Formats: sequence, C-alpha cells, structure tokens
Amino acid sequence: MTLEKPLDYQVSTADRHIICSPNAISGIANSLERLGATRALVVCGPTILEHSNVVQRVQKALGDRCIGLYSGVAPHAPVEMLEEAVATARELQPDALIAVGGGSTSDTCKGIAVLLAEGGDILDYVIRFEPPDRIFIPETPNKKIPIIAVPTTFGGAEVGSGGGGFTSKSLGRKLSLAGEGTTPKIVIIDGEALATTPMSILLSTGIGQLRIAVESVYSIDHHPVGDALALHTIKMLVDYLPRCSSREIDYLLQAKSAACMVMIARPGLGLNTATAHHVGGLYDVPHGEANAILLPHTMRFNLDDSADRQALIAQAMGIDTSGMTDLDAGMAAADGVDQLCRTLELPERLRDVGVPEEGLELIAAATLHDRGLATNPKPISDAGPIMSVLRDAW
Repeated sequence: MTLEKPLDYQVSTADRHIICSPNAISGIANSLERLGATRALVVCGPTILEHSNVVQRVQKALGDRCIGLYSGVAPHAPVEMLEEAVATARELQPDALIAVGGGSTSDTCKGIAVLLAEGGDILDYVIRFEPPDRIFIPETPNKKIPIIAVPTTFGGAEVGSGGGGFTSKSLGRKLSLAGEGTTPKIVIIDGEALATTPMSILLSTGIGQLRIAVESVYSIDHHPVGDALALHTIKMLVDYLPRCSSREIDYLLQAKSAACMVMIARPGLGLNTATAHHVGGLYDVPHGEANAILLPHTMRFNLDDSADRQALIAQAMGIDTSGMTDLDAGMAAADGVDQLCRTLELPERLRDVGVPEEGLELIAAATLHDRGLATNPKPISDAGPIMSVLRDAW
C-alpha cells in the first residue's frame, strides 16, 4: 500500500490558529511572535519530560524566549497541583503558556490562565449543575494570558472551550471551571511528537474523541454544523485509528485532525462524558479508557430516545443500514463501537481498570453534579439510570 504524503496544513477559526505538519514544533517561535509574546512558560508532566524529546524540542525551538518549565502536571489535574502551577507562574511572570502533553496539561494551563487573570480560588469559578438541566457559569471576564498547545495525544482538550476540569478528592468529584478566553490561541499538531506517545494512550484518547462525536450527534442541542463535523470525525476515526499502530506519521496526523475537528462546533454532550469524568477522577482511570469502556453502554441506554440520530452514526461508521429500522441501526452502531475497542485492545470492563464494585454508587452520586447530563437525549434526574449503566459496564 502506498502511503500519502503526511498532512501539512494551517487553518484559522474564530478562536484559534491550527498548524499541522510532521515537524510543526520547529516554528513555535513564530507562533509566539504572532501572539506578541516573548516570555513563555512551558508546562508538562514528568513522564513526557523524562521519556520523550518533545519538551526538549519545544525548549530548543523557543530559545531564550523560554523563561521556565513547570513539569508537575498529574493525571486528572488535581486541584492541589493546579495551585502549585499557579504559584510557579506568579513567580516567573510569563506572558504566554505552552501546554505540552495531553488533556491534563491543557486543562492545567487553562486553570493557570483563569487564576492569574481573575484572582481568588479555584472554587470561585466552578460551574454548577442541578439536575436535570440547570447550569450556573461564573463570570470570568478579565483578559487571559495566551496559551499555545502542543498536544501529544488524540484528545481534544486543547481545542475545547471552558476553563478545564480539575479533580477534588476532598469533594469527591471532578470540577469544571468557567474560563472565557482560555481556549489556546494556537494549536501545534506535530506528527513526530504524536509518534512518541504510547500507543495505548493514543488509541484510548482517540476513542474519547469518538465519544464526543457520538454524543454531539444525539445531544438535544445537535445542529447541522455540529453534525457535519461530528459525523466526518466518526468516519475518519473509524478509518484511521486501527492503522495508527504502524506509527506512520500521516495516519497519526489524520486521526489527530479528526479529533480536533469535532471540537470546533461541538454541541452538547451527555451521560458518557459526565460519568467518565468521575470514573477517572475518583479511581485514577485514564479518561480515554473510561470512555472506551462506557461508550457502547451509554449508546444503548440512550437508544430509545435517539434512534434516528444513532442511525446516522452507524452510517458514518460504514455500516450498511439498508433494510434496518433506526433502532436496529443504532444497536449496530453501539456494537460496532464495542468491536472497534476490542480491535484496539482497549479495556472492556470497569473492574479491569481497578474500579471496585462498591465505588459505583460514589461515581453515580458525583455524576449527578456533572453538566454533561443537561444535554443527554434521555433526561436523568436521579442516580438510578447512572447506576444501571455502571453495573452493565462493571
């Protein structure tokens, strides 16, 4: 099979500029100059710093524009870690942040930007949700320090709006922050950087983006623009994720481009997103793995309220739905997602990733506070339906 030349493109939207190429990091100094910034703080986790060359490539390309490094980012972005990162930023006084890594790193930079601009405490900016559909979003009006994202997974946090998600062990749940103006101004998709990430992380975060596309299609807030982006994302991820194990740069860039695309006009989300937040936050399950385990179950749970929309998902996956009812097509889509996850060798059950059976009630209780439920196609106002899905997935 002859491989295509790796993707190489730039695209600007209302909120951000995306640069994609095999070696996009080499131009990061130009990106910093585009923002009018000269003092960049690089933010990452310890694993990527120690086990790849991505952070070092960023630092070298920045030269003396790099004024420091915070490398303490932890999975699921604990509140205490964010406070430490903010203290570092206040000491160094950067005029831009460079997020190198996955979703927790992007969220950390968003949290730093919020707290530097607004002051106060993280709890002052937490989005509150009251079932079934009331959402309260604190105002964060002050101008934020700009962020450049260098993602190394197939997650799309760097393209998403909002102030990020942070885990509070004391409250027993994950907190979503308001964050007007924290979306990274520039996203640098570097194929060589993606190739350094363990394949299990790439593939699970890819399924996490498939989850966003699926929920966007059947969210009660779905719309034609979101449908176009989400359905094409589904098509591309189903096509390219199984090929990524070869580590061919073009396949990685295609999958990552799909992962970003769904975030640009994302409508609402749903039960899967809401539940996965707390599976990960409470039991340290990687977010992508939590989504991969839950997605077939949440699709089936929502099927009787969204069969016509799930039939569209089946068609985008390449399933021949001729002669099928919408219900049958939707069930085929859920089964297809299940099979895709098995093909990618991702975990199948919550028990397989260390979630104890007695922890299901804690997850369900925390999920009731998550605003993802507000746009789920089937209204949820108590823990019963969440427990049913969790038991099926356990």
